[in-house]
Order: sequence, then C-alpha cells, then structure tokens
Amino acid sequence: MPLAGSLDIRPLVDGAPEVVLDDHELKVDDVDILQVLYEIRVDDREALVPPALNPTIPLVISFLVYRAKESVYGPFALAQLRLTARSGVRPRCYLISARCDNPELAEVLAGSWGFRVSPGEISLRRFHDRVDCSVHEDGRLILQTSLVDPVPVTGHDVQYPPGMHLARVTRDGVLKPRIVQVDSEYVFRRADRGRPELTHFDRQAWGDARLVPDIPVSASFAACDLTIANVRYICNPDIPASEGTEKVSDA
Repeated sequence: MPLAGSLDIRPLVDGAPEVVLDDHELKVDDVDILQVLYEIRVDDREALVPPALNPTIPLVISFLVYRAKESVYGPFALAQLRLTARSGVRPRCYLISARCDNPELAEVLAGSWGFRVSPGEISLRRFHDRVDCSVHEDGRLILQTSLVDPVPVTGHDVQYPPGMHLARVTRDGVLKPRIVQVDSEYVFRRADRGRPELTHFDRQAWGDARLVPDIPVSASFAACDLTIANVRYICNPDIPASEGTEKVSDA
C-alpha cells in the first residue's frame, strides 16, 4: 500500500498563484538545464506532500535550473526546488518554490502554470570539468550547487518528471485550491551526467526548513529545446489524484 501525503495546504493557499486555464504554451529554443538530486533526511515524509500525491522512498529533492539566452520574453534563468513524488504509479515532482530573473516571464509562469516564483539572481556557468550554479535573493546567497566531472550521455538518460504546482483555480465560479500538472517536452541537443555537489542551501529561504539534504544522488546538464505545454490536468490537493483529477484540455 503506497504512502499517502498528509501536508496541510491551508497555510500555503493564500500565497498560491491564481491560474487562468487557457491554451497557453511556451516554446524556448536552446535552453541549458542543470538538475542536481539529493536524498533528504526526514522523519515524517508523508507530511511533505499533499494528500493528492504519494511520497517516494527515499524522498529526493531536485534543484532544476533553466537558462535561456532568448525567448519571447527575453533572456531568463529559472531555478526550481522540487520534491519527488508520485501520482499513483506515475513519477511527479511537487514544486516547493522557484526563483526567476525575468519579471515578465515570472508573471506568466505564475498565472498560466502555477509557479510559486519570486525574484532572484541566477548564475549558471559551464566549464570543461564542472557546471556551477548560484542563486541570490536580495543580494543574499540562497543556493550554490554544481555538477562535477561531466561525462557525455544521451537525452534518454535524463528525466525531468512533470511538475505538480499548488495553485488557485476558478471552478464553478469559485476560486479553489488545485494542483496544476505542468508537462514539458524536451528535444535534446547534448547531455552530460556527473557528480552532484551542494555547497550552500538556505532551506528556510526556499520555503521548507524540513528539507535537509543528506545523500547525493546524481547531477545532469543538458542543452535542449523546451516546450511547457498548456495545462491538461488539475487535481484536488486534498484527495488522492486517482479520485480528484480533472481533465481541462485535450491539447
């Protein structure tokens, strides 16, 4: 019997973005992506995700960073903190919070896909022997992580599960808490895998002091074309996704 999440979402709802469901999608060519994975040390894993989701064993946090030189909103970098989970048997990642250095894009990400995003200064630099990322908020370092000793792999060796974002959505004329499923598509140009390194992580700044990194898992760096698809599914955060999922688009 899989574990069920038990996170109390009530303290999070007021700060959750209000999403307008439409046919909006975002296509960005030539995006660099760094993903760093760490197992976390926690006693009550069920309390980290809402009842709609199932926590994984072990629990893993993902630092997922995008950098694009150009888009319809201009250049941007986006850093996400995500927590591995499942919707039934399907792998998912529950978004804790994100930082973005492009205010116009950040507004779109929040309003169309439910990104809980705030301003940040993000640096992502690739060298021959490592990839370094740092994130600052109001001039204060809140994340410093790296991929060390990259080795070429194929795009099939890199996976970014769909995001599950707590948001507020209008249903039957009433604004209700919902988890928005964010599906993205990737066309890989190149990919590397290497050893993860985490130098600094301000858990409080990212939204959950319980997320204590413990064991490094893996790190990857990829260059690809990215499409964030329009929202197809939302679900009630308070009941299992198998019972509370609603299809909102066929596209």
